[in-house]
Amino acid sequence: MFGRGRCLGAALAIAGSVASGGFAAAQEVRLGIPVVSFTVSPIYIADELGYWTKSGLQVKFPLIPGVGVNNALAAGSIEFAYGSAPTMIRGNARDQKTVAIATALNRVQLELIMSKSAAAAAGITESSPIEKKAQAMRGRKMGVDSINSVVHSYLRYVARKGGVDPERDITVTSLQGPAGLAAIKNGSIDGFTMSLPWTLIPVHEGTAIRLVSSPRSDLPELEPFVYTVILARPGYCDRDESICRRLVAGLTQAYGYLHDHPRESLEIIRKRIPSTVDPQVFNEAFELMRASTPRTAHIDAAGFAKAQDYMVATGMMKQEERLPSIEAVYTNKFTGGGPR
Repeated sequence: MFGRGRCLGAALAIAGSVASGGFAAAQEVRLGIPVVSFTVSPIYIADELGYWTKSGLQVKFPLIPGVGVNNALAAGSIEFAYGSAPTMIRGNARDQKTVAIATALNRVQLELIMSKSAAAAAGITESSPIEKKAQAMRGRKMGVDSINSVVHSYLRYVARKGGVDPERDITVTSLQGPAGLAAIKNGSIDGFTMSLPWTLIPVHEGTAIRLVSSPRSDLPELEPFVYTVILARPGYCDRDESICRRLVAGLTQAYGYLHDHPRESLEIIRKRIPSTVDPQVFNEAFELMRASTPRTAHIDAAGFAKAQDYMVATGMMKQEERLPSIEAVYTNKFTGGGPR
């Protein structure tokens, strides 16, 4: 790991080059995001505080749900993607080549919830053993953001802890956060797996219980874990190294601000996520996300390797698809950590 001072210094140096005329005109790039949620908070902060514009970058944020953001990057529709490390590893194994240039979150940011009525029928509570909670999903209809996404893989991972076949024993439907809230309320689904703050809303309302929460470290075997990363196409950062450095530098500044100015950061995030969310939900989601945010964008080798192990364990990748060299799909060249 590299110190906060070194990475922040690099970020400030890049910003300073703008002030001295290092960048003549703003360069527009597109950074695709897969979901509107707390997992995207560092991007919201960097954009709101102008960290990228001060360095001569004009960053646009097209919303491309689920694995579509990785597909858009590979197709050349966007220059960068905010994606999950597990999903990009699988893509590389299947010849959808991308490279991670920065860590965004270093803990899985997913929770699995179930309606109180379904939980009561299964005879479980939040304090029940995880195996029993997993078994309660048998025969149930559960929601995920999109099929075969990292969110879907989390449901699979938990289900297998109870000996439940996630393909045969559970009906899985695809729906985004607001739709998931409506569906669990009207009983058209029994529960869902999503990122913060969507899982917290029914729990705070008293209509659902948490089955598993990785932001609370309910699955310690999944730590450390490189969860979300900034992605580029192979060769892009070789051709446009300055753009990649400035993008990562702005992100690094956002990490520091998030940790050092929590109250102000929360207000920024509140602007980007629907204001109907209860303040208590916002506060809890924010603190869970902040605890999972690194101080630097440096990519941890062990955490990245664990992401691949997770994909194999959940059946999202076959054993024979393992990458021969996990180091080939990420770089720390732009984080202050050298080439690898």
